[in-house]
Amino acid sequence: MSLLTDREYLGLTVPFMLSTMTQPLMGAVNTAVMGQLPDPKYIAAVSLGAILFNNLYWLFGFLRVSTTGYAAQAFGAADKRLGMLAFFKPLVLAMLISACCILFQKPILELYLAMIAAAPEVNELCRDYYYILIWGAPLVLGNYVALGWLMGQTRVRASVFMQVSMNVLNMALSIWFVFWLHMDITGVAFATLLSQLYGGILSVVLMYYYGDFDYKALPWGELLDWREFIGMLQVNVNLMIRTACLLTVNNIIAAVGASFGTVVLAANAVLLQLKDIMSYLIDGMANGAAIFSGRAVGAKNGKLFAATIKMTFKWLVVLAAILMLGYHLGNEFFIRLFTNIEEVVAMAMTYNVFVLFYPVCAGIGMVLYGVFCGATRTAPVRNMMLMALLVFYLLQWQLVPLWGNSGLWLALLGFMLSQSIILLFYLSSLRREFAQTTPL
Repeated sequence: MSLLTDREYLGLTVPFMLSTMTQPLMGAVNTAVMGQLPDPKYIAAVSLGAILFNNLYWLFGFLRVSTTGYAAQAFGAADKRLGMLAFFKPLVLAMLISACCILFQKPILELYLAMIAAAPEVNELCRDYYYILIWGAPLVLGNYVALGWLMGQTRVRASVFMQVSMNVLNMALSIWFVFWLHMDITGVAFATLLSQLYGGILSVVLMYYYGDFDYKALPWGELLDWREFIGMLQVNVNLMIRTACLLTVNNIIAAVGASFGTVVLAANAVLLQLKDIMSYLIDGMANGAAIFSGRAVGAKNGKLFAATIKMTFKWLVVLAAILMLGYHLGNEFFIRLFTNIEEVVAMAMTYNVFVLFYPVCAGIGMVLYGVFCGATRTAPVRNMMLMALLVFYLLQWQLVPLWGNSGLWLALLGFMLSQSIILLFYLSSLRREFAQTTPL
């Protein structure tokens, strides 16, 4: 396999960047639609509901991430049997997890609302949103597995089409249901559920077409034997711990933000949506890095691995500069896309500078996360996140009493910066490990 060129790298990462950006745009449109309603309780409720589903689905986001890594390694090794197992093993796990989410839907919601302690009218709207969307759990988690497999096998057009079409449909339905059918928060929820149903159907079609599996040779005994899952579960548990740490931070931000009042909670929701758009663009680059990293490991190509690191850092600098410049020039315009409530706009402008520095603090940690996941070396990711969570807790404990919401945002930036620094230290050990088994 030849060394990585700019064209090859961007040819894979740019479509993933554009497609992953539609995910926060979907949440952004839902937030913006609610932000056009006269009461900030709607935007606050959608924000809390979105955080709750992030809690559920991000916790099991390893289904996509690890599937991408294993599918990329199977692609690098040109092993169809490994490619088939890379899809069906996590699919079995996804269906079991989604069944548990539906079974325990009520205690999950009530525990979350008790922890957040938002205003009663916000809680009621959040309940309406949640009890509609929880039924999409099997569709979402199954889609994670299909998307991860398609990405790992470098089926770029299929994975991009899946993400973009699903999210565009969601955005269009949200606008139609709320502004034309006047369904308020239930309209946003039903729009998302219908788009999830479409995504589930599309996943089946694309996997049938691109999978080209020999179903007669499917090793059912291996799929249903939990001893065969041990290696995969070890990778996934590490990623699950990482996600749990992220969700802990998100919940603290939501709870502390809610304690400052509905207007601050709504303003934070807008700023977090803008931060998420940046985050998902960087995550698209991380997806590309994961695929090239996994391919290098599967093919035992040390030169490709080294080239992946170099190329990722180079284009991360370019992306971070573009994001920061764009946000600096248009921050108030972007904020007003989400809401026309002047008190929310004014509050968001007070804290918008923290979003500006997000790419600098978070970028390195996010792309290296992709590199480690593609190599299926997730123990450093777990250790990094546990240390970063401690940093966040200490910062918010000290800074929030001093500076309020500004202290909360500083703690978030410190959390992201610590991830970048720690993974940089772990990168040298990953290089050494890879050099021992493959020629650099």
